[in-house]
Amino acid sequence: MLKTTHIFLFMLVTIFVASCAGYRVRDRGNPFEQEKVRVLAIPMFINKSIYPGVAPIFTREIARLMASYPGLKLRTTTGGDEDAVLLGIIESPQRYSQAYNTTATKFTAGALQTSIGNRAQYYLPTSSSYKISVRLVMIKNPGKLEKELLASSLGSKIKGQPGSKVVFQQSFSYEGNFNRASQDTITPDSGGITNYSKTRRFFIQTIESLAVSTAQNVEDLVINVF
Repeated sequence: MLKTTHIFLFMLVTIFVASCAGYRVRDRGNPFEQEKVRVLAIPMFINKSIYPGVAPIFTREIARLMASYPGLKLRTTTGGDEDAVLLGIIESPQRYSQAYNTTATKFTAGALQTSIGNRAQYYLPTSSSYKISVRLVMIKNPGKLEKELLASSLGSKIKGQPGSKVVFQQSFSYEGNFNRASQDTITPDSGGITNYSKTRRFFIQTIESLAVSTAQNVEDLVINVF
């Protein structure tokens, strides 16, 4: 019985080793070493969206990811000793009606009716969706005109090729949803006094989550491509 158990365990180990034969544990070093990129500049992302204040959030998360790779040195400005520059371009529809879409409302009754005074009652937005995209381009030693071209609407047409200056280019598009604060403003202590600030905070919180997701998507890209 004991001998049979040993044989069974040996077979399990053999099957396990064989099943792992096609996998390779990736050394978490500098993934861009093969492209001779050892010093990378990550300037503040370019915000071409209608959403203010989102560029630092995405820049921070992507820089945090790149800083986790040993052997890859980072710079926050260009024009020094960097081997490549990582450009980030944040975009959205340019019309407010296209960038935002109301997904939930409530009627201005009760305290809300008192807050709007003699105005006709209406449906107040309580939740909105939005659209945003992040395009990342890593390019070796770009000139001013090259950076301007890559940041333009034509830049997305440029593809990275082995041995070319463009190491990679990838876009990530998102549609998110956030709540809008909609309390009354009857007294100075009413919640509606800070409706805009609260709504702004709700929106920024969703952007922070998207930035983390973008960094994870970039990490997956790096694992699969480099």
